[in-house]
Amino acid sequence: MNIEILSKPSYSFAKILLNGGESIKAESGSMMSMSSGITIQTHKAQQGGFLKSLKAAFLGGESFWMNTFTAASGKGEVLLAPTLPGDVDKIDLSGTVYVQSSSFLASSPSIEMDTKFQGLKGFISGESLFFLKLSGTGPLLISSYGGIDILEVNGEMIVDTGHIVAFDEGLNYEMTKFGGWKSFFLGGEGFVARFKGKGRVWIQSRNVPSLGSWFRDQLPPIKR
Repeated sequence: MNIEILSKPSYSFAKILLNGGESIKAESGSMMSMSSGITIQTHKAQQGGFLKSLKAAFLGGESFWMNTFTAASGKGEVLLAPTLPGDVDKIDLSGTVYVQSSSFLASSPSIEMDTKFQGLKGFISGESLFFLKLSGTGPLLISSYGGIDILEVNGEMIVDTGHIVAFDEGLNYEMTKFGGWKSFFLGGEGFVARFKGKGRVWIQSRNVPSLGSWFRDQLPPIKR
């Protein structure tokens, strides 16, 4: 399997070249195009049955269904694109990372998906209550709203929750408010994640909740 990220960094998409018998598992609705020799199988989002897929869909914000593209005979090509305008990055996974639900694009079929509760503060901050837990070995494609950068944490780092794309399993974190109560309500930051330990945090340069707030501010008042 060969993966190439094209049109970086603003409107990225992934070009996946599959050898005969190789497969890629992708978010439902992400396919741009595929060659005629590719077969597609639609299945539940998570291995382990109906309830795990239901948990990923309704708690983790992930689609209930996923598609697996396979080069049935000979080589084949699949183009995949995320919903939001932004970047795509490839992680050569060997272990576990946690991914914000809207940032999962595709992975090797051998990588398993589960969900991790991030606490009620995640709900208050406007983010999903759950991260997706991706475990295994193989390529993992993540996407962002805006550009992707990697923070190398060695000690402690504070990140706005709306800018988190993914982070390594070895990092401990807690959700906390930004500064004092005045900063929390008036500073525009809300809740942040305080990471401790050693590992990587993938961040995005734009913030989806802030975009939503901007759109709400532009709407005309409702006339009664």
